[in-house]
Amino acid sequence: MLLLAVTTGLRVSELMALNVGDVRNGKGVRTVVTLRPETTKGKVEGEIVIPEKTRRKLVAFLTWKERHTESLDDDSPLFVGRGGGRGGAVRGSRLSRRSAEQLFNLWQRRAGLDRVMNFHALRHTFATRLLRSTGNLRLVQRACRHANVQTTTVYAHVTSDDVARATDDLGW
Repeated sequence: MLLLAVTTGLRVSELMALNVGDVRNGKGVRTVVTLRPETTKGKVEGEIVIPEKTRRKLVAFLTWKERHTESLDDDSPLFVGRGGGRGGAVRGSRLSRRSAEQLFNLWQRRAGLDRVMNFHALRHTFATRLLRSTGNLRLVQRACRHANVQTTTVYAHVTSDDVARATDDLGW
């Protein structure tokens, strides 16, 4: 779940809205996933690209779901809860946005991180890493599905180290 978030820039609500059929392509996983408008911010259809390494992990995850008798029907939720939580969720029902956020916080605390980040930080990480890799703000805008490039600049964090590396690369 976290790998898919950080390698695609999906918002937590979009991630939780994914169905098995959205990502599965026969026995494999799609490279390009079309997001249903009702699941996106602004209710606009969008696309995400799933990197090869993430696709391999998703194939393994779908195999795990099958072994644990979770539904692989196209309209079944990709991520499901174990049930029994305070919200009264039933085992196998779609994992809620709030539950995903709470799990992310729990995993960070268990990992001993000094600072616990919110789930949306994964989207910022995606945008920042993509900008560092490509240097192309318009490409990052498209990958994040932002209507306005100004929004993208908020996500793409540039550090002093980035500036130092870039100026060193000028070769002066």
